[in-house]
Amino acid sequence: MSKITSYIRKLLLMAGSVVRKNHNSKLLYYHDVFGDKKYTDMGTSLNLFRQHVSVIKKEGYRIVPKITKKEGEVAILFDDGFRGIYDVRQVFYDEGICPTVFLAVELIGKECYLTKEEILELQEHGFVFECHAWSHEDLTTFSDEELIRELKDSKEYLSELLGKEVSEICLPIGYFSDHLLEKIRKYGYATIYSSAPGDYETLIHGNMRARNLLQSADTDEVKYILRGGNNLLKQHYINLHYKKIVVNP
Repeated sequence: MSKITSYIRKLLLMAGSVVRKNHNSKLLYYHDVFGDKKYTDMGTSLNLFRQHVSVIKKEGYRIVPKITKKEGEVAILFDDGFRGIYDVRQVFYDEGICPTVFLAVELIGKECYLTKEEILELQEHGFVFECHAWSHEDLTTFSDEELIRELKDSKEYLSELLGKEVSEICLPIGYFSDHLLEKIRKYGYATIYSSAPGDYETLIHGNMRARNLLQSADTDEVKYILRGGNNLLKQHYINLHYKKIVVNP
């Protein structure tokens, strides 16, 4: 993102936080938090993450494993299962933060990603793991036969690994189509997470949860997002990720 684009986005967030100001509960997501070793360019430094947590608390929000109230709560989510969150796990334990991590099956155990043993250890300390499909690809490009592995087989694999029923899925890369959402419901997922921003009770395209990306946000941007600033950008992100044409039905 260029400096000009970043500046314009920040202005829009600030404006949105005034026009759409609220204290509604929100889902906040990242890709990784790292200490000494950085595993992905999408990672957030531990120092910046701590600043985010401080802003969240100053804005009067509680960080909870699962949102149960319309106002005043945030839940923290991670996509992909990068290994940085394991390296800094003690910070999560000390802060009482139990995030949800969405796992793509084929990434488990690869370089820079969590191993099975690390996943189970984090789960014992309150981390929640859900599905990010089998491969980390745009699911709208997959055939119905290929989606069996991506949606059904990945759900069964993770449920067996975790010893619990996996019932939530986050769409890889955020792309969705009506056909894909139909298949996701067919395979028994109760909750679908999008990459479009908004409040917790905001439903994207009927039944997907809105999430707010914080990984590169400075402290002012975090404050604006918590106050509802992302609502001005919601439709823009929906348009970016919605695919009307089904490829390889």
